[in-house]
Amino acid sequence: MQHPSEKPPQSQAVYQQPYGQPATAVRPGLLLLATRMIRLIIRRLLYLTLIITRVLRPHAGMVILGLVSLVIISWMGFQLWGPQPGEPNFARSASIAPAVAIENYLEGRKSYNAEMMWDAFSTSYQTALLNLGASKATLQSQADNERSAGLNYGRAQYSGGVAPQSGGSMYFYSIDLSLQQQQITVPIIFTANADGKIEDILSPLSRVSSSSR
Repeated sequence: MQHPSEKPPQSQAVYQQPYGQPATAVRPGLLLLATRMIRLIIRRLLYLTLIITRVLRPHAGMVILGLVSLVIISWMGFQLWGPQPGEPNFARSASIAPAVAIENYLEGRKSYNAEMMWDAFSTSYQTALLNLGASKATLQSQADNERSAGLNYGRAQYSGGVAPQSGGSMYFYSIDLSLQQQQITVPIIFTANADGKIEDILSPLSRVSSSSR
């Protein structure tokens, strides 16, 4: 029996989610997904390693022997076909200083002076030119024609020289030419005797050379 002064107990209100509205799902972050993926990969690798170890355990000796052989073969192949240290296996000739006669010849070219050019030739080269009908006079005539045509000789650059075992020496030059606002660089190769006198000239500038004999 309930006392008159007592109030009946109140029932607690129960909140119910409206019908038809699903609960919001919490999506995992990128860091959590990456962590799970890494764990899964590690587990797979450990499992695969365990399987391989069980399969190869009866043949452990053969596997070790095969690995050692592979290392030795790789090392020997590198020693045979790999890059070798040290200098290249070809000999480089020491360059020699330019000859005075050749420098005089080039200066004669620039100044259209046949006297300087002719004196730079050796006696045998002068004789060869005379036999071909060329002389100091024809050389001066050629120089005069070049000056009249506007052909100018510019800088002559010495690239180097060598002394062959057969004797004499070879000198390599390049010279800048200009003609009617056109410029070009042509090579010149001089062969000189033991005295440094010119024995032959190989160049587009040389109209008369030993190759035409």
